[in-house]
Amino acid sequence: MIKKLTETDFEFLKSKLNSRIKDEEKNVFPEVVLIDNISYCNLKCFMCPHKEMKRTPGIMNFELYKKIIDEIAIENPNTRVWITFFGEGLMLRDLDKRIKYAKDKGLKDVVLNSNGNLLNEKWAERLVKAGLDALYVGIDAFNKYTYEKIRIKGNLEKVTKGVLLYKEALKKWGTSNQKLYVQFVEMPENEKELNDFIEYWTKHEITVKVRPKVSWAGKVEASNLKDFKYRLPCNWAMNTINISDQGHVCMCAVDLNCEVTFGDIKKHSIKEIWNTTLKKFRLKHLNGEWDRLPELCRNCKDWQSSYAIYIDSNELKEE
Repeated sequence: MIKKLTETDFEFLKSKLNSRIKDEEKNVFPEVVLIDNISYCNLKCFMCPHKEMKRTPGIMNFELYKKIIDEIAIENPNTRVWITFFGEGLMLRDLDKRIKYAKDKGLKDVVLNSNGNLLNEKWAERLVKAGLDALYVGIDAFNKYTYEKIRIKGNLEKVTKGVLLYKEALKKWGTSNQKLYVQFVEMPENEKELNDFIEYWTKHEITVKVRPKVSWAGKVEASNLKDFKYRLPCNWAMNTINISDQGHVCMCAVDLNCEVTFGDIKKHSIKEIWNTTLKKFRLKHLNGEWDRLPELCRNCKDWQSSYAIYIDSNELKEE
């Protein structure tokens, strides 16, 4: 079970703020880039507001995608690049072509988050051969009944088979640097199945990642998020840039509708936006100027989850 953020943890993290503020001077390029290559999804998961998304879903123009990758290759090829973040990547016909383009440009950490329902033998081979560094498959349940309640329109048997096929593809065509993870978002509906989930997948020698639930900036209920007297800068705001399929820089990874935008990648570079509008946003977080944040961020509790996933026993560890 995930250790929830406590007042003690809060004080520990608060004490590290001064050094983080100093580090901001060196923070000239994001550690993580999330690219909305596709914003369509094939499921209607109950803990995700995607089914109520207000913006029109789309697919990123390949030339725009190349512009983003080319800049990352020049500025920092070690940047972690999530090839999708609001949509289901396996719905994108040229997904493997986009991954290969990034790998051919020298990027070292290209990863994909998927619900796995379209993961078959052909896709497994294509992704591994394209050089995908890590695949995270969100499953969130051990029992079929629980899975169908959470991952609406999904098929647990199909996903399980797909994950095992991907493991075999890694053995056949992959390298030791390519990884596979199954993910469990812990919530009241599934928390009793966590131990069985871990036992099952570790028996198959597949790493399990456990995450806390997020509220998507208040769009879904998340009882794990508490009312603290104070708040801390959001880890996601500090480290990540989020680019929509239209090239808009969204406020963060839970700003599903891009309600707050900080720039347009079609007109400016990642580095320009990171060091101007997004820098002002980060400094408001670091200086505790919560009343000056956009309303969506000001009232959001998901910053807690950005820390909680790193807490292990009494020590803070970053993924």
